[in-house]
Amino acid sequence: MFPKITPVRPFLAALATAALLTAGCGSSGSSDGGRVVNVDPASLWKSVSNSVQPARALLGWEWGTFVNSFGPLLLNVRYTLDMQKVTYQSTGADGKQHSMSGLLILPKSIVGSLLGDTPAVPILMYQHGTEAYRSFAPSRYLDHQSRPKDYPEVMVAAAIAATGYAVALVDYEGLGDNLSTQPLVVGDALAQQVIDLLKASRDIIAGTGSPCRWNKQLFLMGYSEGGYVTMTATRELQARYAGEFTVTAAAPLSGPHDLSGSMRGIMLSDNTFKAPYFAPLLLAGYNYAYGNQTTFFSPAYALLPPYNMSMPPLVDGSSQSDMISEAMGMTFSPVKLITPKSVMTPEFIAQLADESSPVVTFLKQNDSYREWVPSVPIRMIHHRNDELVPYANSQIAFDAFSTAGAKMRTSRGPGVELVEETATISIPTDPVKTVHFSAAFPELSRGWKWLDGFKK
Repeated sequence: MFPKITPVRPFLAALATAALLTAGCGSSGSSDGGRVVNVDPASLWKSVSNSVQPARALLGWEWGTFVNSFGPLLLNVRYTLDMQKVTYQSTGADGKQHSMSGLLILPKSIVGSLLGDTPAVPILMYQHGTEAYRSFAPSRYLDHQSRPKDYPEVMVAAAIAATGYAVALVDYEGLGDNLSTQPLVVGDALAQQVIDLLKASRDIIAGTGSPCRWNKQLFLMGYSEGGYVTMTATRELQARYAGEFTVTAAAPLSGPHDLSGSMRGIMLSDNTFKAPYFAPLLLAGYNYAYGNQTTFFSPAYALLPPYNMSMPPLVDGSSQSDMISEAMGMTFSPVKLITPKSVMTPEFIAQLADESSPVVTFLKQNDSYREWVPSVPIRMIHHRNDELVPYANSQIAFDAFSTAGAKMRTSRGPGVELVEETATISIPTDPVKTVHFSAAFPELSRGWKWLDGFKK
Protein backbone atom coordinates (compact mmCIF):
# COMPACT_ATOMS: atom_id res chain seq x y z
CA MET A 1 0.00 0.00 0.00
CA PHE A 2 1.09 3.55 -0.65
CA PRO A 3 1.44 5.86 2.37
CA LYS A 4 -1.85 7.34 3.51
CA ILE A 5 -2.26 10.97 2.48
CA THR A 6 -3.82 13.06 5.24
CA PRO A 7 -6.66 15.23 3.87
CA VAL A 8 -5.94 18.97 3.88
CA ARG A 9 -8.52 21.30 5.41
CA PRO A 10 -10.52 23.29 2.82
CA PHE A 11 -8.70 26.59 3.35
CA LEU A 12 -5.28 24.98 3.13
CA ALA A 13 -6.41 22.98 0.11
CA ALA A 14 -7.18 26.25 -1.65
CA LEU A 15 -3.68 27.51 -0.85
CA ALA A 16 -2.23 24.26 -2.17
CA THR A 17 -4.14 24.62 -5.42
CA ALA A 18 -2.88 28.18 -5.87
CA ALA A 19 0.69 27.06 -5.24
CA LEU A 20 0.41 24.27 -7.79
CA LEU A 21 -0.76 26.71 -10.43
CA THR A 22 2.41 28.75 -9.96
CA ALA A 23 4.84 25.80 -9.77
CA GLY A 24 5.43 24.64 -13.34
CA CYS A 25 8.10 22.31 -14.67
CA GLY A 26 10.09 25.14 -16.21
CA SER A 27 10.35 27.74 -13.47
CA SER A 28 13.77 28.24 -11.91
CA GLY A 29 15.54 30.26 -9.27
CA SER A 30 18.80 30.16 -7.34
CA SER A 31 19.81 28.45 -4.15
CA ASP A 32 23.31 28.05 -2.69
CA GLY A 33 24.70 29.65 -5.84
CA GLY A 34 23.20 27.11 -8.27
CA ARG A 35 20.23 26.90 -10.64
CA VAL A 36 17.16 25.41 -8.99
CA VAL A 37 14.32 24.02 -11.10
CA ASN A 38 10.97 23.84 -9.34
CA VAL A 39 8.93 20.87 -10.55
CA ASP A 40 5.27 20.14 -9.97
CA PRO A 41 5.05 16.34 -9.53
CA ALA A 42 1.66 16.20 -11.30
CA SER A 43 3.16 18.00 -14.31
CA LEU A 44 6.12 15.61 -14.19
CA TRP A 45 3.71 12.69 -14.23
CA LYS A 46 2.04 14.17 -17.30
CA SER A 47 5.40 14.60 -19.03
CA VAL A 48 6.24 10.93 -18.35
CA SER A 49 2.87 9.82 -19.71
CA ASN A 50 3.28 11.90 -22.87
CA SER A 51 7.01 11.36 -23.37
CA VAL A 52 8.43 10.03 -26.59
CA GLN A 53 9.98 6.58 -26.68
CA PRO A 54 13.27 6.39 -24.77
CA ALA A 55 16.61 5.74 -26.41
CA ARG A 56 17.09 2.12 -27.52
CA ALA A 57 19.60 1.50 -24.72
CA LEU A 58 16.78 2.22 -22.23
CA LEU A 59 13.94 0.30 -23.84
CA GLY A 60 14.27 -2.48 -21.26
CA TRP A 61 12.57 -0.40 -18.55
CA GLU A 62 8.92 -1.45 -18.15
CA TRP A 63 7.02 1.83 -17.82
CA GLY A 64 3.72 0.08 -17.23
CA THR A 65 5.02 -1.07 -13.87
CA PHE A 66 6.23 2.47 -13.11
CA VAL A 67 2.67 3.69 -13.61
CA ASN A 68 1.40 1.23 -11.01
CA SER A 69 4.31 1.55 -8.55
CA PHE A 70 5.29 5.21 -8.60
CA GLY A 71 2.61 7.06 -10.55
CA PRO A 72 0.36 7.62 -7.50
CA LEU A 73 3.27 9.21 -5.62
CA LEU A 74 3.67 11.91 -8.26
CA LEU A 75 0.01 12.85 -7.80
CA ASN A 76 0.68 13.67 -4.15
CA VAL A 77 -0.50 17.22 -3.42
CA ARG A 78 1.72 17.98 -0.44
CA TYR A 79 5.00 18.96 -2.13
CA THR A 80 6.54 20.45 -5.20
CA LEU A 81 10.16 19.58 -5.93
CA ASP A 82 13.27 21.76 -6.07
CA MET A 83 15.85 20.06 -8.32
CA GLN A 84 19.43 21.21 -8.65
CA LYS A 85 22.74 19.94 -9.88
CA VAL A 86 25.31 19.68 -7.11
CA THR A 87 28.98 20.11 -7.91
CA TYR A 88 31.31 18.81 -5.23
CA GLN A 89 34.83 17.53 -4.59
CA SER A 90 35.59 13.84 -4.09
CA THR A 91 38.38 11.31 -4.52
CA GLY A 92 38.56 9.48 -7.80
CA ALA A 93 39.59 5.87 -8.32
CA ASP A 94 43.00 7.26 -9.27
CA GLY A 95 43.41 8.63 -5.73
CA LYS A 96 43.22 12.26 -6.88
CA GLN A 97 40.70 14.96 -6.04
CA HIS A 98 38.08 15.58 -8.72
CA SER A 99 35.14 17.87 -9.28
CA MET A 100 32.04 15.66 -9.54
CA SER A 101 28.35 16.17 -10.00
CA GLY A 102 25.05 14.81 -8.80
CA LEU A 103 21.37 15.65 -8.60
CA LEU A 104 19.61 16.82 -5.43
CA ILE A 105 15.80 16.79 -5.22
CA LEU A 106 14.25 18.59 -2.26
CA PRO A 107 10.55 18.53 -1.32
CA LYS A 108 8.93 21.92 -0.91
CA SER A 109 5.76 21.92 1.17
CA ILE A 110 2.96 23.59 -0.77
CA VAL A 111 1.14 24.72 2.34
CA GLY A 112 4.26 25.14 4.47
CA SER A 113 6.00 27.40 1.96
CA LEU A 114 3.05 29.78 2.07
CA LEU A 115 3.00 29.73 5.87
CA GLY A 116 6.78 30.02 6.34
CA ASP A 117 7.26 26.41 7.47
CA THR A 118 9.96 23.99 6.29
CA PRO A 119 9.30 20.27 6.75
CA ALA A 120 11.81 17.98 8.49
CA VAL A 121 12.57 15.11 6.09
CA PRO A 122 14.98 12.16 5.76
CA ILE A 123 17.82 12.04 3.25
CA LEU A 124 17.76 9.19 0.76
CA MET A 125 20.99 8.53 -1.13
CA TYR A 126 19.89 6.90 -4.39
CA GLN A 127 22.57 5.05 -6.42
CA HIS A 128 21.76 4.43 -10.09
CA GLY A 129 22.49 1.33 -12.14
CA THR A 130 25.25 0.84 -14.70
CA GLU A 131 25.22 3.65 -17.25
CA ALA A 132 27.77 3.94 -20.06
CA TYR A 133 26.61 7.28 -21.47
CA ARG A 134 27.67 10.45 -19.67
CA SER A 135 24.60 12.39 -20.78
CA PHE A 136 22.23 9.88 -19.13
CA ALA A 137 23.68 10.62 -15.67
CA PRO A 138 21.06 11.90 -13.19
CA SER A 139 22.15 15.55 -13.13
CA ARG A 140 21.80 15.79 -16.92
CA TYR A 141 18.04 15.37 -16.62
CA LEU A 142 17.87 19.10 -15.88
CA ASP A 143 19.09 19.75 -19.43
CA HIS A 144 16.73 17.19 -21.01
CA GLN A 145 13.41 17.55 -19.18
CA SER A 146 11.46 16.84 -22.36
CA ARG A 147 12.78 13.24 -22.33
CA PRO A 148 11.96 11.88 -18.85
CA LYS A 149 11.99 8.25 -20.03
CA ASP A 150 15.72 8.60 -20.72
CA TYR A 151 16.09 9.11 -16.94
CA PRO A 152 13.99 6.33 -15.36
CA GLU A 153 15.76 6.39 -12.01
CA VAL A 154 15.44 10.16 -11.71
CA MET A 155 11.70 9.63 -12.14
CA VAL A 156 11.74 7.08 -9.30
CA ALA A 157 13.72 9.49 -7.13
CA ALA A 158 11.31 12.33 -7.92
CA ALA A 159 8.30 10.20 -6.99
CA ILE A 160 9.90 9.31 -3.65
CA ALA A 161 10.88 12.94 -3.00
CA ALA A 162 7.25 13.93 -3.60
CA THR A 163 6.29 11.97 -0.46
CA GLY A 164 8.68 13.98 1.72
CA TYR A 165 12.28 12.87 1.18
CA ALA A 166 15.41 14.78 0.22
CA VAL A 167 16.88 12.54 -2.49
CA ALA A 168 20.47 12.80 -3.75
CA LEU A 169 21.72 10.89 -6.79
CA VAL A 170 25.42 10.53 -7.57
CA ASP A 171 26.41 10.76 -11.23
CA TYR A 172 29.55 8.65 -10.48
CA GLU A 173 33.05 9.52 -11.60
CA GLY A 174 33.28 9.59 -15.39
CA LEU A 175 29.62 10.59 -15.77
CA GLY A 176 27.76 13.88 -15.57
CA ASP A 177 30.28 16.72 -15.51
CA ASN A 178 33.29 14.53 -14.70
CA LEU A 179 35.40 13.48 -17.71
CA SER A 180 37.52 10.77 -16.06
CA THR A 181 37.13 7.05 -16.71
CA GLN A 182 34.15 5.50 -14.94
CA PRO A 183 35.36 3.11 -12.19
CA LEU A 184 32.63 0.51 -12.67
CA VAL A 185 32.19 -1.56 -9.48
CA VAL A 186 35.34 -0.19 -7.82
CA GLY A 187 33.77 -0.24 -4.38
CA ASP A 188 35.86 2.10 -2.23
CA ALA A 189 35.98 4.93 -4.76
CA LEU A 190 32.26 4.85 -5.56
CA ALA A 191 31.34 4.67 -1.88
CA GLN A 192 33.44 7.75 -1.14
CA GLN A 193 31.76 9.65 -3.96
CA VAL A 194 28.35 8.84 -2.45
CA ILE A 195 29.48 9.98 0.99
CA ASP A 196 30.93 13.24 -0.30
CA LEU A 197 27.68 14.01 -2.12
CA LEU A 198 25.85 13.22 1.12
CA LYS A 199 27.98 15.83 2.91
CA ALA A 200 27.38 18.41 0.19
CA SER A 201 23.64 17.71 0.20
CA ARG A 202 23.46 17.97 3.98
CA ASP A 203 25.12 21.38 3.80
CA ILE A 204 22.74 22.60 1.08
CA ILE A 205 19.73 21.45 3.10
CA ALA A 206 21.08 23.30 6.14
CA GLY A 207 21.68 26.46 4.13
CA THR A 208 19.62 29.59 3.71
CA GLY A 209 16.72 29.16 1.33
CA SER A 210 16.39 25.39 1.62
CA PRO A 211 12.73 24.32 1.39
CA CYS A 212 13.22 21.59 4.02
CA ARG A 213 15.23 20.52 7.07
CA TRP A 214 17.00 17.22 7.68
CA ASN A 215 15.41 15.06 10.41
CA LYS A 216 18.72 13.10 10.83
CA GLN A 217 17.39 9.91 9.25
CA LEU A 218 19.55 8.53 6.44
CA PHE A 219 18.48 5.90 3.91
CA LEU A 220 20.36 4.34 0.99
CA MET A 221 18.89 2.51 -2.00
CA GLY A 222 20.03 1.45 -5.45
CA TYR A 223 19.46 -1.10 -8.18
CA SER A 224 21.98 -3.18 -10.16
CA GLU A 225 25.35 -1.42 -9.90
CA GLY A 226 23.47 0.99 -7.68
CA GLY A 227 22.68 -1.92 -5.36
CA TYR A 228 26.37 -2.72 -5.22
CA VAL A 229 27.32 0.91 -4.50
CA THR A 230 24.58 1.11 -1.87
CA MET A 231 26.21 -1.83 -0.10
CA THR A 232 29.75 -0.43 -0.26
CA ALA A 233 28.61 3.05 0.80
CA THR A 234 26.74 1.55 3.77
CA ARG A 235 29.88 -0.33 4.69
CA GLU A 236 32.03 2.81 4.59
CA LEU A 237 29.48 4.88 6.50
CA GLN A 238 29.40 2.23 9.23
CA ALA A 239 33.17 1.76 9.35
CA ARG A 240 34.48 5.31 8.96
CA TYR A 241 31.69 7.83 9.45
CA ALA A 242 29.67 6.47 12.38
CA GLY A 243 30.37 9.61 14.39
CA GLU A 244 28.95 11.82 11.63
CA PHE A 245 26.15 9.76 10.07
CA THR A 246 23.88 6.96 11.26
CA VAL A 247 22.34 4.82 8.53
CA THR A 248 18.68 4.23 9.35
CA ALA A 249 18.29 1.45 6.75
CA ALA A 250 19.65 0.43 3.34
CA ALA A 251 18.12 -1.44 0.39
CA PRO A 252 20.76 -2.81 -2.02
CA LEU A 253 18.70 -4.28 -4.87
CA SER A 254 19.94 -6.86 -7.39
CA GLY A 255 23.56 -5.83 -6.96
CA PRO A 256 26.65 -7.59 -8.42
CA HIS A 257 28.07 -8.16 -4.95
CA ASP A 258 30.03 -11.31 -5.86
CA LEU A 259 32.37 -9.97 -8.53
CA SER A 260 35.01 -12.64 -7.99
CA GLY A 261 32.50 -15.47 -8.25
CA SER A 262 29.12 -14.99 -9.89
CA MET A 263 30.06 -12.09 -12.17
CA ARG A 264 33.43 -13.63 -13.07
CA GLY A 265 31.47 -16.71 -14.07
CA ILE A 266 29.49 -14.67 -16.57
CA MET A 267 32.68 -13.32 -18.11
CA LEU A 268 34.06 -16.86 -18.44
CA SER A 269 30.82 -18.43 -19.65
CA ASP A 270 30.24 -19.90 -23.09
CA ASN A 271 26.63 -18.68 -22.91
CA THR A 272 25.59 -15.59 -24.85
CA PHE A 273 24.65 -12.47 -22.93
CA LYS A 274 22.25 -9.61 -23.65
CA ALA A 275 24.42 -6.86 -22.13
CA PRO A 276 28.04 -7.67 -23.07
CA TYR A 277 29.04 -3.99 -22.85
CA PHE A 278 29.61 -4.35 -19.11
CA ALA A 279 32.85 -6.30 -19.74
CA PRO A 280 34.84 -3.56 -21.55
CA LEU A 281 33.42 -0.99 -19.12
CA LEU A 282 34.71 -3.05 -16.21
CA LEU A 283 38.11 -3.56 -17.83
CA ALA A 284 38.47 0.18 -18.48
CA GLY A 285 37.46 1.04 -14.93
CA TYR A 286 39.85 -1.45 -13.36
CA ASN A 287 42.68 -0.37 -15.63
CA TYR A 288 42.02 3.22 -14.51
CA ALA A 289 41.91 2.26 -10.84
CA TYR A 290 44.72 -0.31 -10.76
CA GLY A 291 46.83 0.44 -13.85
CA ASN A 292 49.68 1.59 -11.63
CA GLN A 293 49.75 -1.89 -10.07
CA THR A 294 49.13 -4.22 -13.01
CA THR A 295 48.81 -4.20 -16.79
CA PHE A 296 46.41 -7.15 -16.85
CA PHE A 297 43.34 -4.91 -17.31
CA SER A 298 44.88 -2.81 -20.09
CA PRO A 299 43.40 -2.98 -23.62
CA ALA A 300 46.72 -4.24 -24.95
CA TYR A 301 46.68 -7.23 -22.60
CA ALA A 302 42.98 -7.95 -22.10
CA LEU A 303 41.33 -7.23 -25.47
CA LEU A 304 41.79 -8.92 -28.82
CA PRO A 305 42.50 -6.89 -31.96
CA PRO A 306 40.68 -4.87 -33.23
CA TYR A 307 38.81 -4.36 -29.94
CA ASN A 308 41.96 -3.24 -28.15
CA MET A 309 41.83 -0.16 -30.38
CA SER A 310 38.07 0.26 -30.94
CA MET A 311 36.82 -0.20 -27.38
CA PRO A 312 38.66 2.55 -25.44
CA PRO A 313 37.03 5.46 -27.34
CA LEU A 314 33.60 3.86 -26.86
CA VAL A 315 33.80 3.40 -23.08
CA ASP A 316 34.85 6.96 -22.30
CA GLY A 317 31.29 8.12 -21.59
CA SER A 318 30.53 9.26 -25.14
CA SER A 319 28.62 6.16 -26.32
CA GLN A 320 25.41 4.49 -25.26
CA SER A 321 25.53 0.90 -24.04
CA ASP A 322 23.82 -0.59 -27.09
CA MET A 323 26.44 0.99 -29.36
CA ILE A 324 29.23 -0.60 -27.31
CA SER A 325 27.53 -4.00 -27.55
CA GLU A 326 27.18 -3.60 -31.33
CA ALA A 327 30.86 -2.71 -31.63
CA MET A 328 31.60 -5.99 -29.82
CA GLY A 329 29.73 -7.94 -32.52
CA MET A 330 26.20 -8.09 -31.11
CA THR A 331 23.32 -7.15 -33.43
CA PHE A 332 19.75 -6.11 -32.60
CA SER A 333 18.09 -6.73 -35.97
CA PRO A 334 18.46 -9.57 -36.72
CA VAL A 335 19.21 -10.62 -33.16
CA LYS A 336 22.71 -11.96 -32.69
CA LEU A 337 24.01 -12.33 -29.16
CA ILE A 338 27.65 -12.85 -28.18
CA THR A 339 29.64 -13.93 -25.15
CA PRO A 340 31.48 -11.21 -23.21
CA LYS A 341 34.72 -13.17 -23.46
CA SER A 342 34.60 -13.19 -27.27
CA VAL A 343 36.53 -9.90 -27.27
CA MET A 344 39.09 -10.99 -24.64
CA THR A 345 42.55 -12.42 -25.18
CA PRO A 346 43.33 -16.02 -24.20
CA GLU A 347 45.93 -14.63 -21.78
CA PHE A 348 43.37 -12.51 -19.93
CA ILE A 349 40.83 -15.33 -19.90
CA ALA A 350 43.48 -17.56 -18.32
CA GLN A 351 44.08 -14.93 -15.64
CA LEU A 352 40.34 -14.64 -15.07
CA ALA A 353 40.02 -18.42 -14.69
CA ASP A 354 42.90 -18.68 -12.19
CA GLU A 355 41.61 -18.27 -8.62
CA SER A 356 45.05 -17.16 -7.44
CA SER A 357 45.72 -14.60 -10.18
CA PRO A 358 46.07 -10.86 -9.57
CA VAL A 359 42.95 -10.30 -11.71
CA VAL A 360 40.81 -12.38 -9.37
CA THR A 361 42.50 -10.82 -6.35
CA PHE A 362 41.38 -7.35 -7.46
CA LEU A 363 37.86 -8.62 -8.03
CA LYS A 364 37.79 -10.19 -4.55
CA GLN A 365 39.06 -6.93 -3.11
CA ASN A 366 35.91 -5.32 -4.51
CA ASP A 367 33.34 -7.93 -3.46
CA SER A 368 30.90 -5.82 -1.47
CA TYR A 369 30.27 -8.33 1.33
CA ARG A 370 33.80 -9.19 2.43
CA GLU A 371 35.40 -8.26 5.74
CA TRP A 372 32.50 -6.46 7.41
CA VAL A 373 29.39 -7.25 9.41
CA PRO A 374 26.43 -4.88 8.89
CA SER A 375 25.10 -3.35 12.09
CA VAL A 376 22.19 -1.52 10.43
CA PRO A 377 18.99 -2.87 8.84
CA ILE A 378 19.65 -4.04 5.29
CA ARG A 379 17.17 -5.66 2.94
CA MET A 380 18.40 -7.14 -0.32
CA ILE A 381 15.77 -7.89 -2.96
CA HIS A 382 16.60 -9.90 -6.07
CA HIS A 383 14.64 -11.71 -8.81
CA ARG A 384 15.65 -15.36 -8.92
CA ASN A 385 15.53 -15.41 -12.73
CA ASP A 386 17.78 -12.37 -13.20
CA GLU A 387 20.03 -13.25 -16.12
CA LEU A 388 22.30 -10.20 -16.12
CA VAL A 389 23.11 -10.03 -12.39
CA PRO A 390 22.39 -13.55 -11.13
CA TYR A 391 20.51 -14.10 -7.88
CA ALA A 392 23.60 -15.88 -6.53
CA ASN A 393 25.21 -12.46 -6.00
CA SER A 394 22.74 -11.62 -3.26
CA GLN A 395 22.55 -15.16 -1.90
CA ILE A 396 26.32 -15.37 -1.44
CA ALA A 397 26.42 -11.94 0.23
CA PHE A 398 23.53 -12.87 2.52
CA ASP A 399 25.14 -16.19 3.46
CA ALA A 400 28.43 -14.44 4.27
CA PHE A 401 26.69 -11.87 6.46
CA SER A 402 24.59 -14.55 8.16
CA THR A 403 27.66 -16.65 8.94
CA ALA A 404 29.24 -13.57 10.49
CA GLY A 405 26.20 -13.11 12.74
CA ALA A 406 24.32 -10.35 10.91
CA LYS A 407 21.12 -12.19 10.04
CA MET A 408 18.10 -10.10 11.02
CA ARG A 409 16.21 -11.43 14.02
CA THR A 410 13.62 -8.68 14.53
CA SER A 411 11.42 -6.87 12.04
CA ARG A 412 13.13 -3.51 12.53
CA GLY A 413 16.41 -4.49 14.16
CA PRO A 414 19.92 -4.42 12.71
CA GLY A 415 20.99 -7.16 10.37
CA VAL A 416 20.39 -8.43 6.86
CA GLU A 417 17.43 -9.89 4.99
CA LEU A 418 17.26 -11.38 1.50
CA VAL A 419 13.85 -11.23 -0.18
CA GLU A 420 13.07 -12.81 -3.53
CA GLU A 421 11.30 -10.56 -6.06
CA THR A 422 8.22 -12.44 -7.24
CA ALA A 423 7.05 -10.26 -10.15
CA THR A 424 5.98 -12.41 -13.10
CA ILE A 425 8.12 -11.44 -16.08
CA SER A 426 7.83 -12.86 -19.58
CA ILE A 427 10.87 -12.13 -21.71
CA PRO A 428 10.90 -12.40 -25.53
CA THR A 429 13.99 -12.85 -27.67
CA ASP A 430 14.20 -9.05 -28.04
CA PRO A 431 17.73 -8.29 -26.84
CA VAL A 432 16.71 -5.15 -24.96
CA LYS A 433 14.15 -7.04 -22.85
CA THR A 434 15.59 -8.76 -19.79
CA VAL A 435 14.38 -9.97 -16.42
CA HIS A 436 16.99 -7.69 -14.85
CA PHE A 437 15.56 -4.45 -16.25
CA SER A 438 11.94 -5.58 -16.15
CA ALA A 439 12.27 -6.26 -12.42
CA ALA A 440 13.75 -2.84 -11.68
CA PHE A 441 10.60 -0.80 -11.01
CA PRO A 442 8.91 -3.54 -8.91
CA GLU A 443 12.05 -4.01 -6.80
CA LEU A 444 12.61 -0.29 -6.37
CA SER A 445 9.01 0.07 -5.24
CA ARG A 446 9.33 -2.78 -2.71
CA GLY A 447 12.69 -1.50 -1.51
CA TRP A 448 11.39 2.02 -0.95
CA LYS A 449 8.23 0.83 0.80
CA TRP A 450 10.40 -1.16 3.21
CA LEU A 451 12.61 1.86 3.86
CA ASP A 452 9.55 4.05 4.27
CA GLY A 453 8.47 1.86 7.19
CA PHE A 454 11.35 3.35 9.19
CA LYS A 455 10.47 6.97 8.38
CA LYS A 456 9.59 9.22 11.29
